[in-house]
Amino acid sequence: MGAHHGEPYQLQVRYACEDLTLLRRRLRALEGDIEQRLMQHEVGKLLTTIEGIGPQTAACIMAETGDPSRFHSLAALASYVGVIPRLHESGKRKKANAPRVPLGNARLRRVLWMPALSAIHHNPWLRAYYQRLRSAGKLPKVALIAVIRKLLAAVYSVARHRRPFTLPPIFPPVAGGAVSHPS
Repeated sequence: MGAHHGEPYQLQVRYACEDLTLLRRRLRALEGDIEQRLMQHEVGKLLTTIEGIGPQTAACIMAETGDPSRFHSLAALASYVGVIPRLHESGKRKKANAPRVPLGNARLRRVLWMPALSAIHHNPWLRAYYQRLRSAGKLPKVALIAVIRKLLAAVYSVARHRRPFTLPPIFPPVAGGAVSHPS
């Protein structure tokens, strides 16, 4: 009884708190350094113009891909990240009960997960896309993976054209489910 209220315990708690304060200070300095270096990078700076992609996410994208425009297409980038809709296999037999093999860059998928969630709430373009997929019967995680792929399309476009991201126009749905586009 009372063993955790003694002077040695209080000393350990004080040292742990000091260590946490030091580590938080180092983390803030590191994040500031990453942001400063990102703003000096041409593509990295442009990636932050995409709503939902912040400095830390942009830095991770640049660290994992080098330059996203080095991929020959968006499909190649999406395949590298692992947000492709299905694996294409040849032959007649499909192993229905075979365990799924994780494809793509798991770190990049993990980093893009939260920006995709944020974009669903704050980005009208991606919110409309997500809601359209959900109303079509897609599961929430399937629709979220599709949103990640759309975010990657924006990343690829910004990196390829070296211009800030501009929000695409949102066309109101027309009766009958067809999408209207101005001529």
